[in-house]
Amino acid sequence: MLLVRPVTVSDHAEILALAKEAGIGMTSLPPDSGVLEKKIARSVASFAGKKESKGNEVFLFVLEDTEKKKLVGTCGIIAHVGLTHPFYSYKLSTIVQASDTVGIYSQQRVLHMVNDYTGATEIGSLFLLPAYRRDGIGKFLSRCRYLMLAECPALFSDTVISEIRGVQGENGDSPFYKNLAQHFFQMDFQRADFINATQGGQFISDLMPKYPIYVNLLDPKAQTVIGVPLQASLPAKQLLEQEGFRHQGYIDVFDGGPTMQAERASIRSVSESRRSKIAALKPLEHAPLYMAASTSVQDFRMGLVRLEDHKGGLAMEPEAAKALKLDVGDEMRFIRFLPL
Repeated sequence: MLLVRPVTVSDHAEILALAKEAGIGMTSLPPDSGVLEKKIARSVASFAGKKESKGNEVFLFVLEDTEKKKLVGTCGIIAHVGLTHPFYSYKLSTIVQASDTVGIYSQQRVLHMVNDYTGATEIGSLFLLPAYRRDGIGKFLSRCRYLMLAECPALFSDTVISEIRGVQGENGDSPFYKNLAQHFFQMDFQRADFINATQGGQFISDLMPKYPIYVNLLDPKAQTVIGVPLQASLPAKQLLEQEGFRHQGYIDVFDGGPTMQAERASIRSVSESRRSKIAALKPLEHAPLYMAASTSVQDFRMGLVRLEDHKGGLAMEPEAAKALKLDVGDEMRFIRFLPL
């Protein structure tokens, strides 16, 4: 069975291996042992509901292949971004300029550095080993976070965002970064991205210009990738769009990738998920597949399970209930799962 569960301290070595596999550009899962140790500890404290985590919760999940006893993926939720470290974005807008004297009217695209998403909930840390990118597993891993957003709305913002990786070359360079931020940071993209991931974005405020950037003054290589996702990230963007996320003109300061946005209550998997009691445990060989989750924040587990109606509730297979730590009479949150 493929089980999504909270990360534990003992997962550190496998999480580090997954982060190295994910590579440069995934700022929410940096391949740094010390940083990941702190991130895991913060997630453990968040799931435990400790006072020091209130408002700054970070929930990191792992996808475990229970048969092979191996971690094969990750995903996560940051309850509120920008409360302890500034969260920067570029907002793309249009400025209209006109001169009656010379008879010229022009529209200019301009990038403004903003903190508009301060306090928003961010979903991220989505990574799946290549061997498991099949049979809708990636779709399941991406969508499972919405069950927690639906079950625990008080923990999260009304606005939910997700940053999509921008265009990068084969050597890992970003044409957007190379033709804009690198002039001010005086370091390569990989190093700047790593500092942002491990130390926060204060250096962005320290070194980047505060005034608007006129897009047509940038190198054409940078202009053409503004708001464009990395080819490998297109499936993730499409999954977000299926849930109701849209690009509202905000892009990443480093690689120019699009930031997707949705209102939590309108996310499809949030609004369509339901709660029910488990009425029976029995074999269900031909029943349809559902995404199902327990309702305890402390041990919020999710899996792909077979369910069917049973005496005012739902029947579940015993093995699945055991993996989710559920039993007859317990409540669960669920939604139908279609792989394609």
